[in-house]
Amino acid sequence: MSVKKFRGQRFLWLTLALMIFFSSGFKAEAGLQDEEFNELPSWELGLRFDFLNRGIKWDGVKSTLKGLNLVAEARGKNLGGTVDLLLFAGLGNSKLNGAIFNQLPITLDYQAGGINGLVLGLAADWPLVQASDFRLGLTADFTTWIGFNKKFAIEGFTFPGEAKAEPGWSQAGGGIFAAYEGYENIEPFLSVKVSALWGKFKMTENIQDLSGEESKSLKGSGLLGISLGCHLKLTDKLYLTPVAEFYPASKFGLTGSLGLFYAF
Repeated sequence: MSVKKFRGQRFLWLTLALMIFFSSGFKAEAGLQDEEFNELPSWELGLRFDFLNRGIKWDGVKSTLKGLNLVAEARGKNLGGTVDLLLFAGLGNSKLNGAIFNQLPITLDYQAGGINGLVLGLAADWPLVQASDFRLGLTADFTTWIGFNKKFAIEGFTFPGEAKAEPGWSQAGGGIFAAYEGYENIEPFLSVKVSALWGKFKMTENIQDLSGEESKSLKGSGLLGISLGCHLKLTDKLYLTPVAEFYPASKFGLTGSLGLFYAF
């Protein structure tokens, strides 16, 4: 790892840690004695569908990470009178076509399509300020995708061959959010955050008595993420949450999600 890359990652995680550490102090200064922050803890359960399209790069080559996720999600609201917590787990399919592995016995340009995997993650919001119908605070999130091994045949040679793809990536971010609670059945929200993506794509190749492996380090294109969404009340217990997230960078990214939740 280069010194520049190490310093960048260290700065990101230090920033997130400081935001979380000082959040309780900021909250006390904001004087959260308003009735809006005295709600009882509650839980919501549901399903969420994600569409991923984020710019990435490896070896100086720009590309796009595309994917689809279906996850089960649990949302805890006003836990401990301090935090809104979100946990999710499910299955995801990520596509990394175009990765070229030229350190293998035979150069391989991966074009075998999406790879299934396991998706896990969490997110948290710390409300700090209630101003009229606006709620402001800190937000942080983490997602990891663990790809299942994918094997495929290498054809066109005298001896049959086989390659095995082993990808994986993670994403973490932190920043600020604002929500407007002045409407009866809809709550729009906005967040602006620093968001980093990193991962590894490992390829193993075996042809007769030749074998080799090579790994590509993945990195997100840009660190800025902007989210727009809303909580739409369908009934007293049923909610719909659409979200769009933009990544303005040299390789523009746009992701979206749609969740349906039941409140207990």
